[in-house]
Amino acid sequence: MIKHFFFVLLFLGSLQSFSQKLIYKSNGNILNSENQKISPDQVRELLANNEKLLAEYNAGRSKKTFGNVLLIGGFGLIAADLISGATSDGNATVSGNGYSIQSERNYPTALTYIGVAAVVIAIPIKIGFSKKIRNVVSEYNNLTTIVYNQFNKQKLDLITNSNGIGFRLTLN
Repeated sequence: MIKHFFFVLLFLGSLQSFSQKLIYKSNGNILNSENQKISPDQVRELLANNEKLLAEYNAGRSKKTFGNVLLIGGFGLIAADLISGATSDGNATVSGNGYSIQSERNYPTALTYIGVAAVVIAIPIKIGFSKKIRNVVSEYNNLTTIVYNQFNKQKLDLITNSNGIGFRLTLN
C-alpha cells in the first residue's frame, strides 16, 4: 500500500512541476514558483519549445553581458586614469638624440572621457536587458495559463466506494 501511495505522490509531483510559473527578480534573476533561483540554462530548457521567447531571452542575456562589460570597463578606465593622474607629478620628460622635451600632463585624459562614455552607454543597455527578460517571463506565464491549460485540463478526484479508496485522474 505504501508503495502505491508513493508512486501516486511521485506522479502528482511530476504533474505539478510541469506547470510552474516564473517570477522575475532584479538583475535578470528568475525564480520558480517556490522562490528558488533558476539558472539561465534551466530557463533555456523551459523555453526550448518556444523559439521566439528563447531568442528574446538569449538577446536579453547578451545585452546584460555587453552592458556589464561596458559598465565595468568604463569604471576601470576612469579609475586607471585617476590613479595615473594621482601618482604622477604632472611633469613628463622625454629625451632622445640629445633633445629633451618637458611637458605637463593634465589629469582628465582621453581614458577618462572614454570611460565616462562607456558608462553612459551601458545604462540604457542594462535597462533594456531587464525589460526583455521581464517580457519573456510574463509571456511565458501567459502561455502556461492560457494555451497549455486550454488543452490540458487535468482533474484529480478522490473516489470512495464500498470496495475502497482511489484516485481518478481525468485528462482532457
